[in-house]
Parts: sequence; structure tokens; C-alpha cells
Amino acid sequence: MSTVELVHITVRVPSPHATSSHAGEGATLLDDVSLTVDDGELLGVVGASGSGKTTLLRVIAGLQSLAAGTVIIDGIDVNQVGPAARDVGMVFQDAVLIPTRDVQHNIAFPLELRRQPDDEIAERVGAETRALHIEGLLARAPHELSAGEAQLVQIARALVRVPSVLLLDEPLANLDAAHTHRMRHELRLLQQGYGVTTVLATNDPLEAMAMPDRLVVLDAGSVVQVATPAEVFEHPATLTAAACTGHVSLLQAVVEADSDGFWLVHPAFRHRAWRPSLAGRVGSTVVVAVRPAWVRVAADGPVAATVETVSPVTRTIRVSLDDGGNRLEIATGPHTHRVGERLSLHLDQVALFDPTTGFEVGR
Repeated sequence: MSTVELVHITVRVPSPHATSSHAGEGATLLDDVSLTVDDGELLGVVGASGSGKTTLLRVIAGLQSLAAGTVIIDGIDVNQVGPAARDVGMVFQDAVLIPTRDVQHNIAFPLELRRQPDDEIAERVGAETRALHIEGLLARAPHELSAGEAQLVQIARALVRVPSVLLLDEPLANLDAAHTHRMRHELRLLQQGYGVTTVLATNDPLEAMAMPDRLVVLDAGSVVQVATPAEVFEHPATLTAAACTGHVSLLQAVVEADSDGFWLVHPAFRHRAWRPSLAGRVGSTVVVAVRPAWVRVAADGPVAATVETVSPVTRTIRVSLDDGGNRLEIATGPHTHRVGERLSLHLDQVALFDPTTGFEVGR
């Protein structure tokens, strides 16, 4: 398939109030972004709303003009190549189907444009609809489809010609929970089977953890972390990276020092921290981020809390700390707890962030 390279990409949009003498004014959607998507890789892109995820996909597709930078696909500079000639398939967040064509002919449309023989078109359409379990929809018009069905049709249309690069902009956002779980697995199998280089933008932490080979975290148009999903989950570089890859509880603590190291002092507990980087933060406040799996119930745990809610399906509980306001979510596994039960907790791991910048306090 193809490798995709983004070299110092900057995208700006003019302010609606900019004058001709200040034409450069406006918002920066992407700021000096450089990335490489390896041949056959599925790269996930996560970030808060407005961070630039969709803009990055549109840049690769040729749908977004650049203020600076170069897009290279399969070793070729495509800055002057239009969207139709880039051999890129894109699935938008909201399905965009041709209203005058039924499902079969919507999916077939890319192959018809390439003047493929009718028998080959029928074979490819059949293969894709069977893979996505939508063969029963072939005769329906777009207005007869649910939002989730329309999205599956759009995915089939993007894959039917096996593009060199596939761009997925929150492709499963409109599917119900049951279909979402199945489609994560099946889309990943399809992508691996075809070996198509894929970029997936998502707001779903489960999707971000389950599907990509690597994750890119965007924050205000800039890349703040590139790593495997597991690495981002365990060692998020920013608060945004932490929030985009799973549930996280946030507390604030003051850094104190003694002869042996440092303490994170919170109204409900003191937690030992060994990071040398805290030497310059003694007396300052840091944000303490805690994943549910980083907390365990322990008889000698230094953190006292009360169970507020119990979620048997997710095997988590929410507890309130003895400080009158802060809460933690805890993964409890097979253990059962009751609302109102008093617990002692131990924090096995925490991530620390600067409260002003949101960046991780160095290890």
C-alpha cells in the first residue's frame, strides 16, 4: 500500500472579522505537525473536540488547504494533487450517501467511476457487504437507513476499491453499543486483511485502545504524544492524553519533601513519590491523575473512602474521599461492595501533571 508523511503541516483559517490588511489573522487548526504513518499501519488520532483531528484527515485527503508544509503519499509530494487522484478513501463522521442511488449502487459508485467490468463490481460489492453484514440492505434507499446502517454503507463504499490510504473520522460514532463492539473487531480485521494504511480519528477511549497500532495525541493543533495505546494509557504526556485513553480521576496535591524523597499531600492522604523532578516543585500544587486499575482496596491502605455507587457490569465503584469533595473510580474485579461501605485504599500508581500547562511532571 502506501506510507503517509506529513512534514511541518500548518493549517490556518481566516478570522471572519479579518481585514485585507490583516489577512493572516485567524485560528490555527494545525501547528507545525510532522507525522509518518507506516505502510499498512493503523494510526489512531485522539484529542479533545477542536484539537485538529478532522482537519488532519482532511489534509491527507486533499480537502484542506495548507498555510505551510508538505503531504507525501508513497514517496510522492501530493500538495498539487487533487483529492480524486490521491487514491484515498475517507469515511466521514456523518454518512454522506448519494440520495438518488440505492445501497448497492452507492457502494459500487467508486468502481463505476473507474469503469470496472460489471461482474467485478458485483463481486466486490458482494464481498464488502458480506464482510460488514449489510447484504440485506442492498435494495434500500439512503433515507430508509438508520444512522448506523448508513455509516456501514459509507465504510463499504470506502473499502470497495481498496484505496492506498483509508481515513476514518469517528466511523462508529452513530452505531449502538452492540454494533460498535462488533465493528471495532471487524474493521480491524478488514484493515489488516487488506493491509491498507489507515488513519482513525476517534473520541472513544475504547476505540483508541483497541484498534490502532500507535496513537497520536493532538492538543490545540499540536502533537503532544506519539506512542502505542498501552504506552499512552500508562504514561500519558498530558492531561488530554490521559482523558482520551480511558477514565481518570483528578485530584490536587501539594509537594512536600523530607530526607528520603517527596510526598504528595492531599487533604485525605499522603502519598510517597520518588521522582527527582519534584525537587523544583516543593510547596507547589500538582494534579494527581488516577486510573481505576491503579487503586486497590487494602486493609492497611492510607486513603479512607466511602462507597457511593456500584457498577456490576463494568466492575467498578465510585468512592468519596474523606475530604468532603473528591471522588475516585476503582476497578474492583470480582469483589462486591455495598453503597455506604467504608474502605481503605492504596494508590499503586499515579500520573502527575502541571496544573497550568497540563503537561506531565517529568519522571
